[in-house]
Amino acid sequence: MLAEKGNSQGKHSLAAIIVAAGYSFRMKNFKPLLELGGSTVLEKAVHSFKNGGIRDIRVVVGHRANELLPVLDKLGVQTIVNPNYSEGMFSSISAGVRSLRPEVTGFFLLPVDNPLIKEDTITKLQNTFLSTDFGIVYPTYQGLRGHPPLISNRYVKKVLNWHNSGGMRALLEQYEYDVIEVDVVDRGILLDMDTPEDYHQMLRYCRDIQLPSEEECYAIIERAQTPVKVVKHCQQVAKLGCALGSYLIKSGCSINLELIRAAALLHDLAKGESQHALVGASMLVNYPEVAEIVAEHTDICLNPDRPLTEKEIVYLADKLVIGDQIVSLQARFSGPLEKHKNDQEVFRKIMGRFCNAEKIQTRIEQMIERPLHDLLKADLGGQD
Repeated sequence: MLAEKGNSQGKHSLAAIIVAAGYSFRMKNFKPLLELGGSTVLEKAVHSFKNGGIRDIRVVVGHRANELLPVLDKLGVQTIVNPNYSEGMFSSISAGVRSLRPEVTGFFLLPVDNPLIKEDTITKLQNTFLSTDFGIVYPTYQGLRGHPPLISNRYVKKVLNWHNSGGMRALLEQYEYDVIEVDVVDRGILLDMDTPEDYHQMLRYCRDIQLPSEEECYAIIERAQTPVKVVKHCQQVAKLGCALGSYLIKSGCSINLELIRAAALLHDLAKGESQHALVGASMLVNYPEVAEIVAEHTDICLNPDRPLTEKEIVYLADKLVIGDQIVSLQARFSGPLEKHKNDQEVFRKIMGRFCNAEKIQTRIEQMIERPLHDLLKADLGGQD
């Protein structure tokens, strides 16, 4: 089995089954067609797999199928009609599994009300499945299993012959010895949509999906094995950056504090690596806005004719912190400048960073009409 899974066609022999046949009783609205982030829930679910490189996507429909068919035709995916959808979800899972081609080596299984799965999650599940002989691959977030599992074709007959209670969950629980878990930084694997309250939570999450939550930031940091002292530095930079952002917002600026917090927490993610800013940015492909700030937190290109952005705020906050202590720019740069005064190239580079930080600080002070020194001393306990 391992040799078959690992061949060059392995990735393209995987399928995805999305179950969208239920009544949506508890939601009180038809879940597949609810709006979510500029499209429908069903479209989000389909694109989760398309973005992950899955070509064979099958959607099982039943209740109000006629309303879903035009959407599915436009998406270019295969539709499986389950006439027995009133018997419950497992009947729809069985219909989807029964439709799989013989050459399919494994299939993802996703209820339509779990639509927000990141591309990186799909990729990691695929890679694990194709490089091991485990038959059931679950994504986990903070120790909790979520959707979608990736299941070997050797379970096809087991699904079709299962007539006990408990559905798919009960069936798979019998084969824990064949399970491998893949830790992912993706809270979406745990989000479903059973009730209107769940739906509103998902709407909020969808608005913020390009930004990692604070808990997701710490999961990324843990995976990167960032040293504790570096994490403490990042935490202080985030605290200072958000304070500066708050003052700028009060002065009329349009600033995203969540973007500042995430970028500041992650800016030294790869500290210790050569060109750590670029390495850290490359680890954040799921969050392009954060990655852009991380990439320029060491050296920044300033444009005095453009408004201040989160990038400048994180840059300055980083330069105002030594270790986990807030200091003045003079205190931050005096030591390095003295140390490298005889190395013209390094001295010039450090001086450039110092000058850029001073320019940003001056602009902020002009906008908030308050010396930054007073802000640091009064609000954050900074030391000169």
